[in-house]
Amino acid sequence: MTRTAPDGTACIFVTGIWKSGNHLVYSALNELGIEGPFNGISAHLLFGKHQWLKRILRRPRGQSDAVQVGLETDALVSRKYIAASAGKLSGKIMGGHAAHTPELEGVLREAGARMICIRRDPRDILVSFADWIGSRPDFYMHRDFAQLSRDARIARLLRGGPGTGYTLYPFTTVLDRAYGWRTAPDVLQASFEELIGAQGGGDAAAQQGMVDALHAHTRPVKPLSEVKLDNIYGGTLTFNKGRSKRSKELDNAELVAEINETLAPHLARWGYED
Repeated sequence: MTRTAPDGTACIFVTGIWKSGNHLVYSALNELGIEGPFNGISAHLLFGKHQWLKRILRRPRGQSDAVQVGLETDALVSRKYIAASAGKLSGKIMGGHAAHTPELEGVLREAGARMICIRRDPRDILVSFADWIGSRPDFYMHRDFAQLSRDARIARLLRGGPGTGYTLYPFTTVLDRAYGWRTAPDVLQASFEELIGAQGGGDAAAQQGMVDALHAHTRPVKPLSEVKLDNIYGGTLTFNKGRSKRSKELDNAELVAEINETLAPHLARWGYED
């Protein structure tokens, strides 16, 4: 069953592969007058600080209650927990770095959530996430990356492998696990490269078009005429250095060749060219 929530009362679920631009969408939605994000849906629900308590509170009670949300690693979370979180966030943002599964999509639709998928050039995601993860000791995978060079962090994300208490999927698998959000009906498709606007080295007209689409999709009380594009880009440590073509910074020819060869079959369906 899919329920349509009245204007201004629906939970707004924003999901993307890490460093795709979730916080850029949050900033745009905040400028539209929508609060958040809160209660992110991702593998961190079961991993990281106090993970023993997280697992007591969020683990599924039986197979029928199990929903796969893990993107970079497996993480089965209680359906009831997700439904309760969405229900508490009427009119607010619920973030996510979540795998697409029929079960998760179904829970969100039953809650009347309006869903947004943010995408970014996969090659740039690798570089941006490698930079971020090395500086975030609060992130559950940090200890396995902290002592690695930048190139080694990128290679680890690309290839996957065993970690401390988890198994990291290869990046191509991560792309596959997220791809369902690209094709699911009534999920607004947002682009990092369009939403950064002129301040981030992009195009102002493309940014305006993206904000128009976000406004139409979320139906906030604030009129579109009062939205200021200059307030969207920058302002948080998460994305204030975000920019396109990050992969062009790499000077390790072998690593660049591996990235290009590995990701070439995946670029077109994510909206990018080889």
